[in-house]
Amino acid sequence: MPKIVDHEQRRTAIVSTFLSLVEQRGLDGATSRALAAELGISNSLLWRYFSDMDALIERAYREVVAHTNARVAQSIDGRTGLAAAYALIDELFPVTTASKAEARVVVEYWGAKARNKNSYVEPHNCWRLKLVDFLTEASAAGEIPADAPVHTLANAVMGIVGNAQIEYAMSGDDHVALAARDLARSVVRLH
Repeated sequence: MPKIVDHEQRRTAIVSTFLSLVEQRGLDGATSRALAAELGISNSLLWRYFSDMDALIERAYREVVAHTNARVAQSIDGRTGLAAAYALIDELFPVTTASKAEARVVVEYWGAKARNKNSYVEPHNCWRLKLVDFLTEASAAGEIPADAPVHTLANAVMGIVGNAQIEYAMSGDDHVALAARDLARSVVRLH
């Protein structure tokens, strides 16, 4: 009798292992051969679950967004206003082992989308909208000026986040990400 394989469970395991490899070895070290070896399967079997590396990276990207959302939810729990805005900002930058690996996957995903000329739908808008809400609360509480342009501030912060992810993925320089995080925290107080 043939072995019954849960294909979705196998895809999830592949993505999880891929993200672990990116954490340990960087994106260049997370090749299909390394991934197959880590999983104990043949390279050809890997491609029964994903059409190509871009498809794997897209699925990993979705996992990264889910992981980030979970961290954000935990970090902002019970916070409002400026404290919640800072907690959100802190979770978006590549400053921890996990978020550094995630930044590499995010940037590679953007590159895959650019190569394939597929339309890109930014899931980060949810973070921008949360930031607008927190900055609106901060304005109402007097933590930032009442006339602060909260939408513009949120857009500026998200631009800094995207730039920091790209710069980190390209350089691996922790200081760049930390400086960008501090800049984003400062931007919300500028007005």
